[in-house]
Amino acid sequence: MSTLKIMPQDSRFTAILLGFIGGALDVFCHMHFDSLVATQTGNIVLLLADLKPDNWNHTLIKCVSIVFFSIGFLTGTYFKDRAKTAYWRTYLLLPLAIFASLLPFFRLNAYLWVCPLAFGTGLMMLTFTGSHIESHPFTILMTSGNYRKMLTSWYYYVIGRQKDAKLKRQANNYTIVVTSFILGALASAVFDRLIGQHTLWLVAIALITVISYYSLTVHRYHLEKSNL
Repeated sequence: MSTLKIMPQDSRFTAILLGFIGGALDVFCHMHFDSLVATQTGNIVLLLADLKPDNWNHTLIKCVSIVFFSIGFLTGTYFKDRAKTAYWRTYLLLPLAIFASLLPFFRLNAYLWVCPLAFGTGLMMLTFTGSHIESHPFTILMTSGNYRKMLTSWYYYVIGRQKDAKLKRQANNYTIVVTSFILGALASAVFDRLIGQHTLWLVAIALITVISYYSLTVHRYHLEKSNL
């Protein structure tokens, strides 16, 4: 059995899907609920900007998103600290995959949708906190930090007299993450005009793909105990 050099959670494939999920989720929730579930810093900014007496409903839904995201993140921390096998990542991704699969069958209601989506997103954020794309750290679900790293990497690669292959690889990796986020956001906006709330199934499909890829790789390379 060959040795796996890059853990499944740090692969390019996983990073692409996570970036897509982050972009798709935020655009979907912003379009339908004027709230974000993936980028909570953006939620706080929007919350403070929208503090008006006649805008209490939008303010409340942003507060709900922040609270349930926080609960999800802390719940994930609890289970991560007690994990016995590498499959803990699979288990923490399942709730969001289930929510994204089932919610399109229900009436579009801000509180009915945002609460589980924010909770599941908090779990996912914890699951991939400290993630890398190959050996390069990146942030899932948001792209501002990744965008800065992409620009910095390309800058030093372009101005360097000797073209460093490792630096180019790093620049390419961050470009991939940023591009996948943008594509997820674009896909969510386009498909929402075609299939409405069922656009959330794009997120479900991407999540199921991540879960399947990660679980199969862990099983194939016997990473159950070594990839905690």
